[in-house]
Amino acid sequence: MPANKYALIRYRVINRCLKDFQFATMEKLIQVCEDALSMSPISERTIYQDLKDMREDDQLGYFAPIKLNRDKGYYYDDPDYSIDNIPLGEEEVKALSFAATMLDQFRNIGIFSTFTGAVQKVVEAVNIKRLSKEDDLLPFIEFEHSPVSLGQQFIEPIILAIKNKKVIRFKYQRFVTEKVLSHKIHPYLLKQYHSRWYLIGLHDYHKEIVTYCLDRFSSEPKVVDIPYEDIGFNTREHFKSVIGIITSGEKLQKVVLKLAKRQAWYVITQPIHSSQKVIEKKDHFIVELKIIPTYELTMLIMGWGPNVEVIQPLSLKKEILRLHQECVEKVKAD
Repeated sequence: MPANKYALIRYRVINRCLKDFQFATMEKLIQVCEDALSMSPISERTIYQDLKDMREDDQLGYFAPIKLNRDKGYYYDDPDYSIDNIPLGEEEVKALSFAATMLDQFRNIGIFSTFTGAVQKVVEAVNIKRLSKEDDLLPFIEFEHSPVSLGQQFIEPIILAIKNKKVIRFKYQRFVTEKVLSHKIHPYLLKQYHSRWYLIGLHDYHKEIVTYCLDRFSSEPKVVDIPYEDIGFNTREHFKSVIGIITSGEKLQKVVLKLAKRQAWYVITQPIHSSQKVIEKKDHFIVELKIIPTYELTMLIMGWGPNVEVIQPLSLKKEILRLHQECVEKVKAD
């Protein structure tokens, strides 16, 4: 049995899906596990093995009655079954400790502190007290802590609006203008990127998917009494071809970069996109991506300075050249 914290967390996520959704496709299980662990991609083979372990592994002791309906997906043959009814093992306690430690960094945000309390209640239910004390939350692990950003006070009402399928209205001011505009949005997703929180939803007037940064809200979001439109927004599909939070109207392209070896190892050990392919040459690496070029990709390449050369597409190569020339001109002017 792969007794590690990630597998044990996946078991709990899969259990929740089979309970809450009754039927869950393989695609759904992969997506919720990736969301829960902030990790991608998780392979179909991994989830299939998790299901097998939950059904058959003696050490786990779940013996979950998981069946497959080829039309609807996986489900529990016993509607009253849940692994929540089985006492937690030592490894699962460690996994919960790890999750609680991650949640602890968000404890000053109302709704996240609620989640932290829920984790503690689970542990207390089996008379494990260590998670109920702040100084026991794995103090030897330190996660990256971001400075508190503006707009965090809007997280809770937005999450509630998404959960309850309610349209919201708020006032918004972009960085590039002093004009404040009012927007009505059918909210679908709250997403964090580079220490900022973003709302993604359907604009009620323009009828297109839009993105708003919470730190530019000029008013608290309020529920609007109009019908909520659910267009089947798919988070995985929406972001799979971009780096960052903002999608563009451009088409999927093949991006080829030539990286110096000292820079390439950072990209190899922490891929910048799931489509990444790396080809080793004598004195450099070639990195290929199938992606939609965005502002975030441009800024990432700019940050590598002389350690990178854009091979294709030509439009991206010209944009990088233009930006570097502007930098040179500004240095000359100084």
